[in-house]
Amino acid sequence: MTTTSDTTTTSIVTFLPTGIYALSIPTCATWNQNGITVAGNSNGNSGSDLASLTNPVDIFVDNNYTLYIADRDNNRVVRYYTNDTIGTVVTGNSTTGNSPSELNAPKGIAVDQYGAIIVADSSNYRIQRFPLGSTVGTTLAINSTINILGQVRDLHINVNNEIFVTDSDYSHVIKYYPNNNVGVILAGNYGSGSAANQLSSPYGNFVDGNETLYVADYGNNRVQMYPTGATSGTTVAGITGSAGSSLMQLNGPIAVVVDNNGYIYVADYGNSRIVKWTTNYSTGGICVVACTGTVGAAANQLNGPRDLKFDAEGNLWLATMTITIMMML
Repeated sequence: MTTTSDTTTTSIVTFLPTGIYALSIPTCATWNQNGITVAGNSNGNSGSDLASLTNPVDIFVDNNYTLYIADRDNNRVVRYYTNDTIGTVVTGNSTTGNSPSELNAPKGIAVDQYGAIIVADSSNYRIQRFPLGSTVGTTLAINSTINILGQVRDLHINVNNEIFVTDSDYSHVIKYYPNNNVGVILAGNYGSGSAANQLSSPYGNFVDGNETLYVADYGNNRVQMYPTGATSGTTVAGITGSAGSSLMQLNGPIAVVVDNNGYIYVADYGNSRIVKWTTNYSTGGICVVACTGTVGAAANQLNGPRDLKFDAEGNLWLATMTITIMMML
């Protein structure tokens, strides 16, 4: 199977919850190795104008192929419709703030089935919800004595509007039920570390249709899997504590997505590549995109991939430090 690709500058991609569980990718699928820039500057230059991005760290792609980007250092969320070359700010602005209409280093984004934008407002230590068409957010959760919340790095929403949040400061993943601003710790409730029941500076998370949680355990160079109710994880990609570039290893895994075959796709930040693990975890990974072994801005290279998502057709969308890429199946 052949594909084509897209490359973009610092941006964010995600999927509507209804599209995630229908993520059907053929086991033999391959992707074009040359990316196409769909947002930001392909030359890697950052900026605050609407044709530019500055450190996009998370993305969401809905079922209409609309792209939402957490433009971290511009303190905003930007939306791109199909074929747009200039984005539209849907919330936040280029200034830092903590009012209901402001953001401070947003690092995670998702869109629920009602079209509301959910933002991990990281440096304000809160999770904000912006109803469809509104630039004024309501706080779903915030750091407090009864709800300790640090730097939120990523969030994921399931079809029940339950929100799964990765907190890298406290090295755990929290679940928030609708209409409840106090979360439940699902993974990493035993302090930062490398044991099976611990995490170390986790970043991305993903929840499949069986409520199995996957965590990109950045500091331990591994991906952990937690079936429903489990307090200890199983390593399904990488080797605990072993950073490297072999296909048995990861170097700072930062985002993870799982298809309905159980195949695990990882943004391997330190190796600037995208790697796939099958359900036979012990055999190691398969490099999917950016397999040259070199970091760069060429169409077949990546520079620090920060996030990855698939759309309903299996196209691969990437956010990097300088480029966002869409790989067409």
